[in-house]
Amino acid sequence: MLKEYFGSAKEAWKAPKKELGKLGVKAELLEKFLNHRNNFGLEDYLGKLGRLGIEYTTHQDSDYPEKLKSLDDSPFLLYVKGKPTRGPLPGSPSAPVTRALGQLSVCAVAVVGTRKPTGYGRDVTERLVEGLVRAGVTIISGLALGIDAIAHKAALDAGGFTVGVVGGGLDDIYPPSNRGLAQKMIEKGGMVISEYPLGFPAMPQNFPVRNRIVSGMSLGVLVVEGTVKSGTLLTAAAAARQGRDVFAVPGPITSPTSAAPNLLIKNGAKLVEKAEDILEELEINVARNTALATRILPETEEERKVLRTLELEALDIDSIVRISTLEVGIVLSALTIMELKGMVKNVGGTYRKNF
Repeated sequence: MLKEYFGSAKEAWKAPKKELGKLGVKAELLEKFLNHRNNFGLEDYLGKLGRLGIEYTTHQDSDYPEKLKSLDDSPFLLYVKGKPTRGPLPGSPSAPVTRALGQLSVCAVAVVGTRKPTGYGRDVTERLVEGLVRAGVTIISGLALGIDAIAHKAALDAGGFTVGVVGGGLDDIYPPSNRGLAQKMIEKGGMVISEYPLGFPAMPQNFPVRNRIVSGMSLGVLVVEGTVKSGTLLTAAAAARQGRDVFAVPGPITSPTSAAPNLLIKNGAKLVEKAEDILEELEINVARNTALATRILPETEEERKVLRTLELEALDIDSIVRISTLEVGIVLSALTIMELKGMVKNVGGTYRKNF
């Protein structure tokens, strides 16, 4: 609302007290904002983000996750911590982490559940996540204890990518016991994200709010275990409001942790016994092909020139340089990035298009 009224976020930030007061902002909140503005140093803040390896993306950026952007209550800004390191899946080494977030979320499923899983819940989560990852699905969860952490670990063990959405600032990931897991996720090409600024504590009221991001970035939400009063049902409710499919794993009627998924199934959630149940319902192959197509689109004028040069036949580097009229160093750099992204393939010293 502020951005639309003032024309830009910058103008809203600079707006005088009198003008802000006209919008009906409560006096107490207005004073807090003015005090914050007077004491906030943008350059210092950006410097701290850089030192921590944290990027950010807003609604105005092309790399903001499309599915999330379409929601009325999506966060205006996301903080992103990651380090894409492998193959063409998350993006080239030179691509911003935020761009990789947009790519990973094209074909993603959220997995949520209780913080106190049973052996059955752990086994089912690992089996289903492995099946989803093998189909090229990104696993999204809340990096909480229990099913969330199991889902993240299972995705890594299966060689896949996983994104954790936390309820506080990325400079102090909560819970502390999962900080090592968060680092492994990042090292393996996944990431951890948050809508909360640096220094913002992970308060209990934050977690139901962050659930809309977990479900909003996903094609569907899988509920494994949870009690009737758990946050699991809140995530499922957010998914339903957002028009996402809700899946649930049935459990023993004698187990309190099966109450949430069993209730969801009664109310129309899709019963899941194997990963294929989810893949078929969501037509994952279609979503995956869309994600792959997005990743191999040229992103720079140099990449476009190289692709045009290779349109008809495979060529060696000297021929590519001569035909494209680009400098040798630029061609070598572009080819290296394009090969990592899966756009071209080196065959015996010659390069050809790979799609």
